Amino acid sequence: MEPGINNHLKRILTQLLLVALTALQLSCSSQPGSFKLTLAHLNDTHSHLEPVAVTLKINDIPTTAQLGGFARLKTALDRMRDEDPNLLLLHGGDAVQGTLYFTLFNGSVEFDFLNRLGVDAMTFGNHEFDRGAAVIPDWIKRSRFPWLSANIDFSAEPAVFPLVMPYLIKEINGEPVGIIGVTTETTPQTTMDVGKTIFRDPAESTRQQVALLEAKGINKIVLLSHLGYQQDSLLAARVSGVDIIVGGHSHTLLSDDAELPAIGLTSEGPYPTELRAPDGKRVLVLQAWQWGDLLGKLNVTFTPDGEVSSYAGGAVIPVGETFTRNGSAVLPGTEPYREIAASLNRTGTARIVVEDAAVAAALAPYTAQLEQFRKEIVANAANDITIGVNSGPGPLVADSMLAAVPKAQVAILNYGGVRKGLGAGKISVGDVLEVMPFANTLVLVDLTGAELKQALEEDIDFLIGKFGKDSQALPYIGGAVVTVQPAAANGSRVTALLIKDVNGVYRPVESGTIYRIVVNAFVAKGGDGFTIIRNAGGFRSDTGIIDSDAFRDFLKKIGTVVNPAEQRLVILPAGEKVSASGQRF
Repeated sequence: MEPGINNHLKRILTQLLLVALTALQLSCSSQPGSFKLTLAHLNDTHSHLEPVAVTLKINDIPTTAQLGGFARLKTALDRMRDEDPNLLLLHGGDAVQGTLYFTLFNGSVEFDFLNRLGVDAMTFGNHEFDRGAAVIPDWIKRSRFPWLSANIDFSAEPAVFPLVMPYLIKEINGEPVGIIGVTTETTPQTTMDVGKTIFRDPAESTRQQVALLEAKGINKIVLLSHLGYQQDSLLAARVSGVDIIVGGHSHTLLSDDAELPAIGLTSEGPYPTELRAPDGKRVLVLQAWQWGDLLGKLNVTFTPDGEVSSYAGGAVIPVGETFTRNGSAVLPGTEPYREIAASLNRTGTARIVVEDAAVAAALAPYTAQLEQFRKEIVANAANDITIGVNSGPGPLVADSMLAAVPKAQVAILNYGGVRKGLGAGKISVGDVLEVMPFANTLVLVDLTGAELKQALEEDIDFLIGKFGKDSQALPYIGGAVVTVQPAAANGSRVTALLIKDVNGVYRPVESGTIYRIVVNAFVAKGGDGFTIIRNAGGFRSDTGIIDSDAFRDFLKKIGTVVNPAEQRLVILPAGEKVSASGQRF
């Protein structure tokens, strides 16, 4: 045989071998009957239809970026649907409460824009009850997607009952997928009014619905949950038959992205978090942070018998095109701008996403109404509300926190939570937002009396370290009287702590008694040295109520405001003593 012909045959045989190997690999990686699902998800969007200003840390420089917003979410979703038109989009609850959109439009706008995103199903968050049960039927009817709950009994609410399903069976790529909804049992304790609804055990409710779905021959089941990351993880270990848990409630950022810390973000766990059910099968737990700042995405492959065989995450943090540093805009085309964009791209998760023009245009008239609303007069100040230890907006804000969450006994506001005083005369919504510009949510936390005292000690030590013992920088308090001796040793500065009882009488704190405290999200996360509050292991719930909203509503109810004078924080000179009841001697 001639050398040229021999080489030609070798090339043909080599090509045939490569084709055979490729076919073998494909047959192994995609077994006959395997099923692929693309799942996108949101949770706790909390009426954040516009982007949220978030300060990232890029190259160790604080950089304010605009994250999320429904117009950017729509663009990101369109790109995902270009890759898989059968993408399943789920919402893990708490679509409302948290911005002026909810205050002004009472929930109607949120569901119109969720429709624009193409949501396939949603479960109830606790904040879906913030206007009581009466408004829920209108919200459900406005939604072009079903609301699911297996553990909320609406039978005593006839207007809601026929509108809610425990599960949804959705056909995707020719296969039925079961989707079950559950909501936290703590809802009656964390919202204003659940009406006559009854909340049942979510694990047992899930178990019952899984059995019903399996009896119908469905072996791919998603649990759409508003329980929180930790509770989802516990449920995964208790209930067999659930393949994926799409969560909400705890506002948890999950990621396998090793580059996220490079832009100042810290993950609380892997995305997805892989756990094992009692039967030993995989369960994937997901959550998409908060406020639409992250759009979760998971590609999952199932075996023919419905077990998860492989998966890959693809979450997106949609970032706007504008950035500021030290109050100045970072101009496009400059080296700092290019460095910011490159740092975002390196994460694999955060990226600049343009807004969808149609969604942005549809939102614009509502945004214009909000701007007008900010000019609204809410109250009148009879005198200057000047900042002091027991004066200024601080004590009023603490009272507004208690008014907004009446189940709380004590309110604690960090010293820097109030940014300015108020002058005598008219107080506008804009003034309120200048006093409290951070848009922190209010968080309920249970502490023992001993923990409460220690938390105050921590913060006072933090403030003394920052401002010195003579600065009189102290937290603002509602529902309590605290006697402080700044000159004392750390851990001994709170010399008396009295808590107001239901009759309005201040009584000495009891070390072993549980007290329900309301703080802002900054304090709840350990800001200003409040590590005891951050690490508290008891009851905790983010109410979703924005602190400035609570303050605005409180001022509106009062009408005419005077500068506070009640001595809630008593500063004790060195050497002076006080009894447990607050009596000096």
